[in-house]
Amino acid sequence: MLVFFTVSTRVVAASIEDSDYIDEPATGYEKDRPWRKKGAQKSKKEKKTVSDSAKFKRMARELLGQPSWSERFLGLLESDVPNIALHPFAEEDLPIPLSEARFYSDGLVQALISEADGRYGIVERAELGTLVKDINEIGTRTDSVNPLGDLIDRARADLLLVGHMSLSGDSVRVGFKLVESASGRIVSTTQKSFKRKASDDQNVVGGLTLKGAAQKAATYLMRDLNNVRKISVQGLRYQNSGVHTPFGHYFMGVLGDYLRQKASAGPRNINDLEISDFIIEEEKFRGMHLTQGRVDFASLESKGQDFILKGTYWVFEQHVDVRLILESPSQKSISWRGRIVKSEIPENLKLIATAPPIEEDNQQTLGPAALYLTSNKGQNPSYQIGQKMVLALRSAKDVFVSCYYVQADGDIFKIFPNSYVSSARLNAGFLQYIPSSAMPFAFEFSPPRGVEAVKCFALDHDKSPYGKAKAFEPLGLKNERELTRAYRSLENVQVSEASLIVTLE
Repeated sequence: MLVFFTVSTRVVAASIEDSDYIDEPATGYEKDRPWRKKGAQKSKKEKKTVSDSAKFKRMARELLGQPSWSERFLGLLESDVPNIALHPFAEEDLPIPLSEARFYSDGLVQALISEADGRYGIVERAELGTLVKDINEIGTRTDSVNPLGDLIDRARADLLLVGHMSLSGDSVRVGFKLVESASGRIVSTTQKSFKRKASDDQNVVGGLTLKGAAQKAATYLMRDLNNVRKISVQGLRYQNSGVHTPFGHYFMGVLGDYLRQKASAGPRNINDLEISDFIIEEEKFRGMHLTQGRVDFASLESKGQDFILKGTYWVFEQHVDVRLILESPSQKSISWRGRIVKSEIPENLKLIATAPPIEEDNQQTLGPAALYLTSNKGQNPSYQIGQKMVLALRSAKDVFVSCYYVQADGDIFKIFPNSYVSSARLNAGFLQYIPSSAMPFAFEFSPPRGVEAVKCFALDHDKSPYGKAKAFEPLGLKNERELTRAYRSLENVQVSEASLIVTLE
């Protein structure tokens, strides 16, 4: 009998818990100062200004001062000088210009060099830049599902420094994790707020209308494409949240109309250009045998006629910054970036996304197993009511995998392994589908709509903290952070993580 498991969504007012890391102690009543009234605040003139260099020094001390090393790493510290490499920021993932972001990464690196005092070797940006360029030139970043692992190997890094940035008014919040490369263990974290530096990005005034931006983007993206047959749209997502919004859907729809116009005009004369939402037919998706590369690329024609279109947008005080990328398996990607004046965007289009159940900082793929997670609608997909979700998992190493579904209301279910697949083992290079064609169940979406998530963990030993939990029943956890913390607290185990944000519309 064919049994369907329906992933039910529940929409509630999702909120992000306060960060575990606070820059300064809260002001208020102090026992040693009884004359200060409870809740009293220092005036602006009395507030002590902390310099950027002092903040970088504090961050370095927090990262290197009291880390939670694994036993394996403690052994390495006794016999060798470990190397720390800073994972380079990708421009498309930043709310600020790359040149401005480098101020913060370079500042931290210099503070780390000072605080390391010979105990650690620091791989600086100039050296990493050469390695990244080398990796890009030989195509590793495109062909490998683990470009981060390639970078670690080439840099001979024992520790990886992974950064994350977000905006808050005229300040930028900068956070870093120090991760053991071999185990995937997060050993220390730090986070600070900085006043933004003056940049060309901040000084630009004005922008385009929504339709003007779409028309300009279409002109640029189609400029050198004379032989295009199909464009699969993976969506325009809100910042780094992975969430699809009404604004993103509307803009991509307008852009699609202009792309068709550009394709049919002039010497191209392409009147049958197909533009549709990205989705791989279930039978074809489950039948893929992929040894390397991305699943979405494998679904395209390799003759340079099929493309994937996706992007992100960032909301500022006066404008919306849109970033698009058009890519195919056989050609280099084409990128476009433009500004839309906020007042030119219809008020009924929601710009700010619902907060996902996994915080942006915990969505990063981490760990030595190079765990790769995607779906039949790509990474961070959008589904309609009645559509079915199929997941695909792959690892560069033999591991034991557990996957969980996180609902908008906070309920967390284990979905793999389950009663249909009892083994959690995933062989290296093997593409595991959930569900596979042999599994008598399906993930079919039903109302209400909302923003949810899938989170998977890969271990080198079968030591899941929820190994005996029954699949498809709530675990009783407060939130995803509690789930992730349980895995990261495992001793003497290599842990890798991967996640998807799922928007149900």
